[in-house]
Amino acid sequence: MAIFGLKKSKSSEGSELVLAYLEDLQRVRTPISVVDRNGRGVPGLVTSVTEERVGINLQGPLTVEKGAELSLVFVLEGLRFKATTRLLEAKAGTAGVELPAAIALAERRKKPRARLNAREGATATALMSLFDGVGISGPIENVSEGGVCIRVDRAMEVKTQRKMHLGANLMPVGQELMLVKLSKLPKCPPIELSGRVAYLDASQGLLVGIAFESGKDALLAPIKALVASRAGAIPTAVPPKARRSPEPPREPEEARPVAKKEAPPVREAAPAAEAPAPLPPAPEPPVAAAPVPPPPAPAATAEEPPPPDERSQALLRVKKRTRGILLAMPAGPARDELAAFLTEDGYGRILFADTLTGLLDHLDRPGLHLILVDGGVAEVQGLALASLLRRRMEEEMPPVILAEDSVDAELVVGARQTGVAQILVKPYGLDLDFRRLLEAHLGLG
Repeated sequence: MAIFGLKKSKSSEGSELVLAYLEDLQRVRTPISVVDRNGRGVPGLVTSVTEERVGINLQGPLTVEKGAELSLVFVLEGLRFKATTRLLEAKAGTAGVELPAAIALAERRKKPRARLNAREGATATALMSLFDGVGISGPIENVSEGGVCIRVDRAMEVKTQRKMHLGANLMPVGQELMLVKLSKLPKCPPIELSGRVAYLDASQGLLVGIAFESGKDALLAPIKALVASRAGAIPTAVPPKARRSPEPPREPEEARPVAKKEAPPVREAAPAAEAPAPLPPAPEPPVAAAPVPPPPAPAATAEEPPPPDERSQALLRVKKRTRGILLAMPAGPARDELAAFLTEDGYGRILFADTLTGLLDHLDRPGLHLILVDGGVAEVQGLALASLLRRRMEEEMPPVILAEDSVDAELVVGARQTGVAQILVKPYGLDLDFRRLLEAHLGLG
């Protein structure tokens, strides 16, 4: 009967939540991944969204037949989502799929994560082993209590220092990592621990996800505080989202200029009545002159500098006079310039050693608070000298700063084992940053 011949509604009809998310993907041009049943993914961008289909520009071939089941995987507002759909048509570089019936959370992390901006300078280094295997390094994309995501910009074979190709087969998933070092995380000290490879994504550069070893809650407490300040708890369901309403037409704005054009003829029709018109311009000069006086007042208040804290500066100078700094470097203009800088900065005990005998003589005397190894002594240089200091002084060794022409993974690992407090890359400047570095290691900050 005709009464039962109503049009059959599609499963996706009325899915405002799905439309809201997909329209946001199109608006902000967020990359998505079109994944088939075999797990093969093709990156793309959403180009059109209607209540029946979604258009996608693909960055690779989609090797499935019409009607095949696909998954759309994307990250939006810090969360990972997944939607199931079917292929309607596929052409060269484009595809049309059905509007998904629903969207589900597809988070791989059980704990919230904080995204980092590249300008913050946070980096990570991960090594399979200290003497062989593969090592990677690069900026940190995001971090959580459970792990970190690294955008790899350098990979090498640890033993030979040979650079390696950045691809999805660089490390196997599940690979144990002996050392994972996180540096320059906001409000966090350098953190070193072990972990394992959780995933690799080579669709847009190489991203490596690393899961931290368990039982390191105390070590990861600063990261927990960082994440808590930037991200909330992971939701258990897809957060609600409303579709954006279309912008209203701007017809009223176009009508306003027409009214202004009709005003001048009215004034021309009554020249006698406009005779007193020159009177209004007379009060304009006082109005224009009124804004002139205010600018000097804020300028005077902005120039007032904060009063300096003379007591803290005097205390800092007193402390510097009691600190002993040993420069293990050959005699020459560079050492003389560094010594002059330290003397001018207020340090009262600057010692020199360019031979092993002179170095050992200084080590036997009390009052040594910091050692700077820049080239070392005639008999032993660089990291080998730092290792000698560790064996000679053991737990009584003061902070050691090692200056080297270049830094690689082998040097970093060796410095860590030796107990070096800081590695400087030469040439380093004798500036405010260097002054603050010394004060931090001497406990004067």
